[in-house]
Amino acid sequence: MRAAGFTLIELVVVITVMAILSVGAATFIGDATDGYAATVRRSELGGTARLAAERITRELRVALPNSVRVTGGCLEFIPTEGGSTYLTLPVSTVGTTFDVVAPIDPSAAGARIAVFPDTAATVYAIGAAGVISPSAAFSAPDANNVVHVTLSSAHRFPIESPSRRFYLLRTPVSYCVDQNRLWRYQGYGFSVTQPTVAGLPTSEPGRSPIGEDVVSPAPFALSGATLTRNAEIALDLQFQDGNDVLRFQHTVQLRNVP
Repeated sequence: MRAAGFTLIELVVVITVMAILSVGAATFIGDATDGYAATVRRSELGGTARLAAERITRELRVALPNSVRVTGGCLEFIPTEGGSTYLTLPVSTVGTTFDVVAPIDPSAAGARIAVFPDTAATVYAIGAAGVISPSAAFSAPDANNVVHVTLSSAHRFPIESPSRRFYLLRTPVSYCVDQNRLWRYQGYGFSVTQPTVAGLPTSEPGRSPIGEDVVSPAPFALSGATLTRNAEIALDLQFQDGNDVLRFQHTVQLRNVP
Protein backbone atom coordinates (compact mmCIF):
# COMPACT_ATOMS: atom_id res chain seq x y z
CA MET A 1 0.00 0.00 0.00
CA ARG A 2 1.27 3.47 -0.95
CA ALA A 3 1.71 5.90 2.00
CA ALA A 4 -0.44 9.06 1.91
CA GLY A 5 1.37 12.45 1.56
CA PHE A 6 3.15 14.71 -0.90
CA THR A 7 6.41 14.27 -2.61
CA LEU A 8 9.08 16.95 -2.49
CA ILE A 9 8.49 17.76 -6.15
CA GLU A 10 4.78 18.31 -5.52
CA LEU A 11 5.53 20.64 -2.61
CA VAL A 12 7.97 22.62 -4.70
CA VAL A 13 5.43 22.93 -7.52
CA VAL A 14 2.68 24.09 -5.14
CA ILE A 15 4.97 26.63 -3.47
CA THR A 16 6.04 27.96 -6.86
CA VAL A 17 2.45 28.30 -8.10
CA MET A 18 1.37 30.01 -4.85
CA ALA A 19 4.30 32.42 -5.10
CA ILE A 20 3.36 33.34 -8.66
CA LEU A 21 -0.28 33.85 -7.69
CA SER A 22 0.71 35.91 -4.64
CA VAL A 23 2.96 38.17 -6.70
CA GLY A 24 0.20 38.67 -9.25
CA ALA A 25 -2.40 39.40 -6.59
CA ALA A 26 -0.08 41.79 -4.75
CA THR A 27 0.69 43.63 -7.99
CA PHE A 28 -3.00 43.86 -8.86
CA ILE A 29 -3.96 45.10 -5.41
CA GLY A 30 -1.04 47.52 -5.33
CA ASP A 31 -1.89 48.98 -8.75
CA ALA A 32 -5.55 49.32 -7.77
CA THR A 33 -4.63 51.03 -4.51
CA ASP A 34 -2.20 53.39 -6.24
CA GLY A 35 -4.80 54.20 -8.87
CA TYR A 36 -7.42 54.94 -6.23
CA ALA A 37 -5.02 57.13 -4.27
CA ALA A 38 -4.06 59.03 -7.43
CA THR A 39 -7.73 59.52 -8.29
CA VAL A 40 -8.41 60.89 -4.81
CA ARG A 41 -5.43 63.27 -5.05
CA ARG A 42 -6.51 64.54 -8.47
CA SER A 43 -10.08 64.93 -7.23
CA GLU A 44 -8.87 66.98 -4.25
CA LEU A 45 -6.70 69.13 -6.51
CA GLY A 46 -9.62 69.64 -8.88
CA GLY A 47 -11.94 70.58 -6.02
CA THR A 48 -9.43 73.09 -4.66
CA ALA A 49 -8.93 74.60 -8.11
CA ARG A 50 -12.67 74.92 -8.77
CA LEU A 51 -13.38 76.50 -5.38
CA ALA A 52 -10.52 78.98 -5.76
CA ALA A 53 -11.55 79.95 -9.29
CA GLU A 54 -15.21 80.26 -8.29
CA ARG A 55 -14.42 82.53 -5.37
CA ILE A 56 -12.14 84.78 -7.40
CA THR A 57 -14.64 84.90 -10.27
CA ARG A 58 -17.54 85.91 -8.03
CA GLU A 59 -15.56 88.74 -6.49
CA LEU A 60 -14.24 89.96 -9.84
CA ARG A 61 -17.76 90.18 -11.25
CA VAL A 62 -18.63 92.86 -8.67
CA ALA A 63 -15.26 94.62 -8.77
CA LEU A 64 -15.20 98.38 -9.21
CA PRO A 65 -14.74 99.12 -12.93
CA ASN A 66 -11.09 99.68 -13.88
CA SER A 67 -9.84 98.71 -10.41
CA VAL A 68 -8.35 95.35 -11.46
CA ARG A 69 -4.57 95.21 -11.79
CA VAL A 70 -1.94 92.46 -11.85
CA THR A 71 1.72 92.37 -10.90
CA GLY A 72 3.85 89.27 -10.51
CA GLY A 73 1.81 86.62 -8.75
CA CYS A 74 -0.74 89.09 -7.31
CA LEU A 75 -4.19 90.15 -8.49
CA GLU A 76 -5.74 93.25 -6.90
CA PHE A 77 -9.19 94.83 -7.23
CA ILE A 78 -11.77 96.78 -5.22
CA PRO A 79 -15.01 94.88 -4.47
CA THR A 80 -18.23 96.89 -4.53
CA GLU A 81 -21.01 96.52 -1.98
CA GLY A 82 -23.74 98.22 -3.97
CA GLY A 83 -24.58 101.51 -5.61
CA SER A 84 -27.31 103.80 -6.80
CA THR A 85 -27.83 107.19 -8.43
CA TYR A 86 -26.83 110.53 -6.96
CA LEU A 87 -28.80 113.76 -7.16
CA THR A 88 -26.12 116.25 -6.13
CA LEU A 89 -22.35 115.87 -5.99
CA PRO A 90 -19.41 118.06 -4.85
CA VAL A 91 -17.40 118.47 -8.05
CA SER A 92 -16.40 122.08 -8.58
CA THR A 93 -15.80 122.71 -4.86
CA VAL A 94 -15.12 120.50 -1.87
CA GLY A 95 -17.99 119.49 0.36
CA THR A 96 -19.03 116.99 2.98
CA THR A 97 -22.67 116.40 2.06
CA PHE A 98 -24.69 115.45 -1.00
CA ASP A 99 -27.89 113.56 -1.84
CA VAL A 100 -28.46 110.16 -3.41
CA VAL A 101 -31.45 108.03 -4.29
CA ALA A 102 -32.53 105.22 -1.94
CA PRO A 103 -32.31 102.35 -1.26
CA ILE A 104 -28.99 102.27 0.59
CA ASP A 105 -28.25 99.20 2.70
CA PRO A 106 -27.96 100.25 6.37
CA SER A 107 -24.85 98.06 6.67
CA ALA A 108 -23.10 100.40 4.20
CA ALA A 109 -22.26 102.85 7.01
CA GLY A 110 -18.55 103.63 6.85
CA ALA A 111 -18.25 102.67 3.18
CA ARG A 112 -16.55 104.89 0.62
CA ILE A 113 -18.21 106.26 -2.52
CA ALA A 114 -16.71 106.03 -6.00
CA VAL A 115 -17.88 108.10 -8.96
CA PHE A 116 -16.79 107.53 -12.57
CA PRO A 117 -13.73 105.24 -12.05
CA ASP A 118 -12.37 105.60 -15.56
CA THR A 119 -8.76 104.39 -15.06
CA ALA A 120 -6.80 102.37 -12.50
CA ALA A 121 -4.47 105.33 -11.97
CA THR A 122 -7.32 107.58 -10.84
CA VAL A 123 -9.07 104.84 -8.84
CA TYR A 124 -6.16 104.22 -6.47
CA ALA A 125 -5.13 107.88 -6.10
CA ILE A 126 -6.95 108.59 -2.84
CA GLY A 127 -7.00 112.30 -1.98
CA ALA A 128 -9.09 115.40 -1.41
CA ALA A 129 -9.99 115.42 -5.11
CA GLY A 130 -10.36 111.82 -6.20
CA VAL A 131 -12.63 109.20 -7.70
CA ILE A 132 -13.07 107.59 -4.25
CA SER A 133 -14.34 109.59 -1.30
CA PRO A 134 -13.56 109.29 2.43
CA SER A 135 -15.86 107.09 4.52
CA ALA A 136 -19.51 108.10 4.52
CA ALA A 137 -22.57 108.03 6.77
CA PHE A 138 -26.10 107.73 5.39
CA SER A 139 -29.38 109.09 6.69
CA ALA A 140 -32.69 107.28 6.54
CA PRO A 141 -34.67 107.99 3.35
CA ASP A 142 -36.91 111.05 3.57
CA ALA A 143 -40.44 111.37 2.19
CA ASN A 144 -39.04 111.76 -1.33
CA ASN A 145 -36.88 108.64 -1.03
CA VAL A 146 -33.72 110.75 -0.82
CA VAL A 147 -30.76 109.72 1.35
CA HIS A 148 -28.41 112.40 2.67
CA VAL A 149 -24.73 111.42 2.58
CA THR A 150 -22.23 112.91 5.02
CA LEU A 151 -18.51 112.37 4.37
CA SER A 152 -16.01 112.06 7.21
CA SER A 153 -13.90 114.84 5.65
CA ALA A 154 -14.21 117.42 2.88
CA HIS A 155 -13.90 115.98 -0.61
CA ARG A 156 -14.66 116.73 -4.22
CA PHE A 157 -14.95 114.36 -7.16
CA PRO A 158 -12.93 115.22 -10.30
CA ILE A 159 -15.76 114.58 -12.75
CA GLU A 160 -19.42 113.63 -12.78
CA SER A 161 -20.71 110.31 -14.07
CA PRO A 162 -22.69 110.62 -17.34
CA SER A 163 -25.29 108.30 -15.83
CA ARG A 164 -25.02 109.83 -12.32
CA ARG A 165 -24.01 106.43 -10.99
CA PHE A 166 -22.01 105.84 -7.82
CA TYR A 167 -20.57 102.72 -6.15
CA LEU A 168 -20.21 101.75 -2.49
CA LEU A 169 -16.94 100.11 -1.51
CA ARG A 170 -14.41 99.76 1.30
CA THR A 171 -10.81 98.62 0.74
CA PRO A 172 -9.00 96.63 -1.96
CA VAL A 173 -8.59 92.86 -2.00
CA SER A 174 -5.63 90.90 -3.34
CA TYR A 175 -5.07 87.28 -4.31
CA CYS A 176 -1.42 86.20 -4.36
CA VAL A 177 0.53 82.98 -4.76
CA ASP A 178 3.26 82.75 -2.13
CA GLN A 179 5.22 79.71 -0.94
CA ASN A 180 3.02 77.33 -2.96
CA ARG A 181 -0.17 78.69 -1.44
CA LEU A 182 -2.93 80.90 -2.79
CA TRP A 183 -3.77 83.64 -0.28
CA ARG A 184 -6.53 86.23 -0.05
CA TYR A 185 -5.60 89.61 1.49
CA GLN A 186 -7.94 92.33 2.74
CA GLY A 187 -8.10 95.42 4.93
CA TYR A 188 -4.71 96.84 3.98
CA GLY A 189 -5.75 100.17 2.45
CA PHE A 190 -5.12 101.94 -0.84
CA SER A 191 -1.80 102.40 -2.64
CA VAL A 192 -1.02 104.10 -5.93
CA THR A 193 1.51 101.34 -6.63
CA GLN A 194 0.12 97.82 -6.45
CA PRO A 195 1.53 96.05 -3.37
CA THR A 196 3.28 92.70 -3.60
CA VAL A 197 3.27 89.95 -0.97
CA ALA A 198 5.95 91.77 1.02
CA GLY A 199 3.64 94.76 1.51
CA LEU A 200 0.49 92.82 2.41
CA PRO A 201 -0.79 91.53 5.79
CA THR A 202 0.99 88.50 7.23
CA SER A 203 -1.70 87.13 9.56
CA GLU A 204 -5.46 86.78 9.95
CA PRO A 205 -7.86 88.45 9.40
CA GLY A 206 -5.80 90.34 6.83
CA ARG A 207 -4.59 87.13 5.22
CA SER A 208 -6.43 83.84 4.74
CA PRO A 209 -5.45 80.68 2.79
CA ILE A 210 -7.49 79.69 -0.24
CA GLY A 211 -5.54 76.72 -1.62
CA GLU A 212 -2.35 74.72 -1.15
CA ASP A 213 0.11 72.96 -3.49
CA VAL A 214 -0.02 75.86 -6.00
CA VAL A 215 2.85 75.85 -8.50
CA SER A 216 1.53 78.42 -11.01
CA PRO A 217 4.38 80.49 -12.48
CA ALA A 218 1.90 83.12 -13.75
CA PRO A 219 -1.50 82.60 -12.07
CA PHE A 220 -3.09 85.87 -13.30
CA ALA A 221 -2.98 87.79 -16.57
CA LEU A 222 -4.89 90.97 -17.41
CA SER A 223 -5.98 91.75 -20.98
CA GLY A 224 -7.22 95.28 -21.60
CA ALA A 225 -10.57 96.14 -23.14
CA THR A 226 -10.93 96.38 -26.92
CA LEU A 227 -13.64 97.72 -29.22
CA THR A 228 -15.28 94.29 -29.31
CA ARG A 229 -14.96 93.01 -25.72
CA ASN A 230 -14.44 93.99 -22.11
CA ALA A 231 -11.19 93.58 -20.26
CA GLU A 232 -10.45 90.03 -19.10
CA ILE A 233 -8.58 88.26 -16.34
CA ALA A 234 -7.10 84.89 -17.28
CA LEU A 235 -6.72 82.50 -14.34
CA ASP A 236 -4.04 79.85 -14.81
CA LEU A 237 -3.96 77.87 -11.57
CA GLN A 238 -1.63 74.87 -11.40
CA PHE A 239 -1.71 72.49 -8.43
CA GLN A 240 0.71 69.63 -7.75
CA ASP A 241 0.60 66.82 -5.20
CA GLY A 242 3.50 64.42 -5.67
CA ASN A 243 3.52 63.40 -9.33
CA ASP A 244 -0.06 64.50 -9.88
CA VAL A 245 -0.38 67.90 -11.58
CA LEU A 246 -3.67 69.65 -12.36
CA ARG A 247 -3.91 72.83 -14.42
CA PHE A 248 -7.13 74.89 -14.23
CA GLN A 249 -7.60 77.70 -16.74
CA HIS A 250 -10.52 80.12 -16.67
CA THR A 251 -11.28 83.56 -18.13
CA VAL A 252 -13.36 86.21 -16.37
CA GLN A 253 -14.80 89.22 -18.18
CA LEU A 254 -14.62 92.45 -16.20
CA ARG A 255 -17.13 95.26 -15.90
CA ASN A 256 -15.64 98.28 -17.65
CA VAL A 257 -18.47 100.81 -17.77
CA PRO A 258 -17.77 103.31 -14.98
